[in-house]
Amino acid sequence: MLKIAALALRGFLLAFGAVVLGLSVSLAKHQAIGSPPSETSFSSFCGAFGIIVTVIGILAFFFDKIPYTIVLGADALASVFYLAAAIALTVALRPVSSCTSSDLIQRAYRYNNKLLNGGCLHRNGLVCPNAGSGGGNSYDSYTSGRCQMTQADYVFEYLGFLFGAAMVIVGFLAYRRNGGGSKVFV
Repeated sequence: MLKIAALALRGFLLAFGAVVLGLSVSLAKHQAIGSPPSETSFSSFCGAFGIIVTVIGILAFFFDKIPYTIVLGADALASVFYLAAAIALTVALRPVSSCTSSDLIQRAYRYNNKLLNGGCLHRNGLVCPNAGSGGGNSYDSYTSGRCQMTQADYVFEYLGFLFGAAMVIVGFLAYRRNGGGSKVFV
């Protein structure tokens, strides 16, 4: 039963890692001015790290040569990274309470948020070309779309943390069930 649970958790973790990596890279790719915010870059790292750890865990399921402590440690580390990245994105997006509100205050929060505006120049005030600072509806659609992508990114990071923590628990239970032997199916 633990084998099936472990494989199911690994499948979800692989999907979450791919989604986090895809969303984070997409957010970074659309950064027009300057380098991507550190929160976005760290999220990209977490997604890639989560995929690598999941692949190692799947390989450990089939090959006895990978020690259980390495797999459990990597799962725990990936979980901590997912949690740290999710908290960083949540804190950076905290002033923005709505991604779709047409309220002027919410629009201004989205416009000024470094995760959402795609980079800004400081010339006679703040000018964010990708955030539609020239006016028009592109202002709302660009920042709203990036806001929703960022929210999805941190939701999948929180899910990665929860499923990763569950994977650590399942791995530890499998280890104890086998009496601490070297062959553990996690």
